[in-house]
Formats: sequence, structure tokens, C-alpha cells
Amino acid sequence: MSVPLLLPGAAAAGQELPGAAEAITVLTSFPASFYEPVREAFEQAHPDRRLRVINSKTTAAITQLQDRVEKDVDIFWASAPDAFEVLKAAKLLLPVAPRPTGAPATVGNQPIDDPDGGYLGFALSGYGLIWDQSYLDRHGIAAPRRWEDLRRPVYARHLGITAPSRSGTMHLMVETVLQLHGWERGWATWLEIAGNLATVTARSYGVVEGVGKGRFGIGLAIDFLGQGTRQEAGQRQDEAPQGGTTDSGGLRFAYPADGVFLPASVAILRTAPNPAGAGLFIDFLLSPAGQRLMLRPDIGRLPVSPDAYAAAPVGYPNPYARETGDDLFLFDRALSSRRYELVNLLFDELITFRVKTLNRVWQLIHDGENRLTAHPDPVARDLLRTARAAATAVPVGSAEAVDPAFSAALRRPARGMRVSARQEELAEEWRSFSKTQLDAALSAAERALVILRVAAGEGGWP
Repeated sequence: MSVPLLLPGAAAAGQELPGAAEAITVLTSFPASFYEPVREAFEQAHPDRRLRVINSKTTAAITQLQDRVEKDVDIFWASAPDAFEVLKAAKLLLPVAPRPTGAPATVGNQPIDDPDGGYLGFALSGYGLIWDQSYLDRHGIAAPRRWEDLRRPVYARHLGITAPSRSGTMHLMVETVLQLHGWERGWATWLEIAGNLATVTARSYGVVEGVGKGRFGIGLAIDFLGQGTRQEAGQRQDEAPQGGTTDSGGLRFAYPADGVFLPASVAILRTAPNPAGAGLFIDFLLSPAGQRLMLRPDIGRLPVSPDAYAAAPVGYPNPYARETGDDLFLFDRALSSRRYELVNLLFDELITFRVKTLNRVWQLIHDGENRLTAHPDPVARDLLRTARAAATAVPVGSAEAVDPAFSAALRRPARGMRVSARQEELAEEWRSFSKTQLDAALSAAERALVILRVAAGEGGWP
């Protein structure tokens, strides 16, 4: 269970002293490096209020609110819009009126505020690639520019990600690719990318840390984590180059060419004990002062207010002044929320728990496909096609993926609670499916390589 972080001047929970400042309780997945400056500025603007912050991963926070583990929360504050959709579908959000920020209704075709009035965007988030340029130079690797680039064999063992079941932002990246390319092709993309993984970290911050410490060369991260790394390395924001790529010595972050910007949002809980205080905090976040605060180097977020960028340093990313991938693409938040746990559980069974096997499978497939160009062989070609088909298969069809009834039994349980019998049954089916498919892929790829090695004069038949 998450532990409330009681901020200076506040009494213990449930033991407010007479005359103490009125508490507003916020449940957030944002790190202290982000929420502490916001808390300080809010409390300076409203000395009669105190912000009490409970920090939790987005996926865990959803469960805590659904199961009423955190009963006295006023505000939910996070990056992932589909997490808000999950809470909205569960009727846990209080309607909230938009504030006058001057923001357009959409950025790159993505709504900034919830059209149904359940939550408001206060900043924009881009998701992309962070890498250590010196690491890439040592290994002779070019920086990737699109999600699809990460499938290339040159990146084998050089990638780091976190699991979507542990990170709402990683869930958004997974779901974005699934929606951009369609269910089957999207999973094929992630399964091939997974063959290049060095590790799956426990939290999003572990990806940036891993790149910074040279454990792997490239990571997938939300933009503000990339900006935090640049500041630690001593890079000033006004030194960031134009064009969407930013640099901090050897560490760089870039938005992929096929990426989108999505709002980081804030909502009031229907059971909020202090809805008036919650509204005051939202007023502050969306005020000119609150929006300018997003530009501080220790925060490094993208304001929703277009006017705020007038005070931004030279080269600061501005989503209103750059192309955002395919502006015809609309991220379907409702669809993502309906299959939220399905995607998380599938990713764990197909990828998180299978990294070493996936490494071996894709090493063999890529090696075989490379050899096939020099020594075309129809039997080896068919075997490699069979291996690729097996390695990219997914046990849930596209029709089931959009069926809310199929996902209804899937829930991340609260700590200490068992999952449903149906969820256990599905997880076992997916586990067995993954093992069978990867075994078949290994067998077909190994047979193809024998044929191709013989063709290249590297040995005889075993």
C-alpha cells in the first residue's frame, strides 16, 4: 500500500490541529521532483491550504480508488488519459468545469480536456526515445527515429523499457502503437521490439537511470523524465537544439516521427471530502502562474496554455508549433480504458516474463533473414516465415480485444487479494500459448539456419 507523504506543517492524518491549514489530498503518480515545486507554489499562493500528497504508480492508484483503499482523496493527478477513463467509467469522478487557459480544443487531433467533463488537461505529454549518444557511438548504432525502428536487429540487447502494468506512461506507449498499427500488427511490432530488450525495469524512472548509467543505450520514456535527466547532467534548457531533439552531454531525447502528444490531466474524485479545495488547486494549475510554473527547469512540462510558451527558453519543445505525427490519428481513450488490464496482462505474459527467450528467438530469425539475402533458399525462406508468424502471434483476437465483456473479469487486484478464477484461467492459457509459439519459432528458425549455413559452406548437415 502506498504511504501518505505528510508535508511540513501538516498534522498526522485524521489529527488536524485546531486552526491548522485546510488539507487537500492528492493521489498522484508524479515524482516528488515535479509535485514538490507545485506544492510549494500553491501553498505560497494559498497559505491557508496545505497539499497532502499520496504517491503511487498509476496502475496501482486505479486499483486503490476502485477498491476504496484510499478513501479521503480529493484529486487524482496523472499523465495517462486512459487511466482517467477507467475511473470515469467506474463513476468515480466529479464533473469539473473547464478553466479559461486559451488552449485549443485539441492538439494534433487529441482533445485536451475530457469532452464529457470528467477531467481537465493541465500539461501536454510527449512520449519518445532517450539515448546515450556516447554509448551509441561506441557500438556504431544510429539513433532511432520511429517506433518501428526499434524492431531492427542492430538494437539487439540495447533497449530498456518498463512494463505497462507498472507504468501508466508505458501503457500509453504500448496502446498508442496498438491503435496506430492495429491489434495484430501492433503486437507484432512490440514482440519484435521485445527481442531487442536488455531488460524490463520495475518503474519508468529505472529506464532513464539505466540509460544514464550505461546499462543499455536506448530507453522509452515520457518527455519530462528525459528533461530531468538532461538537467542532472548539467544541460541548460536554452542549449537544447531545435527540431524536437534535446541534448545533455551524451544523453538525448527525441519525439518519434510517428508520435502524438496527449494531455496530462487532473480530476476531482466523486467522494472528495474537500471538493472546494480541489477546485482551488485546479484553478491554480490552470492559471497563468501555474502554467508558467510548468516551464521551470526542475519541472520541464509542456503547458496547455499556448501563451505560456512566450516565456519558454529558446529551443523548448512547443507542441503547438510542430507536427505531431499523423494528425488524423485520434487516440481512443475509451477503447484503451476498456482493455486497460487486458493489454497490461498480455504484455506481461507475452513479453515481460519472456525477455530471454524472445532475445534468442529474434536473434535466430534476424540472423536467418540476413543470410537469406545472400543465399536465397525457398525451404529456409518458408521456415523463417513460419518462425516469424509464430513469434508474433497473440492469443487474443482483435474482436475479443474490443469486446468489453471479454475484459470485464480482468482487474489488477489490491495487494494481498487473489485475482478472479477467470483471470487465472486466461493467464495460464496465455502462458501456455506463448511457450508453444516461441518453441515453434525457435525450432523453425534453427532448421532454417542449418540450411543457410550449409549453403554458405559453413558446415555439413548435422
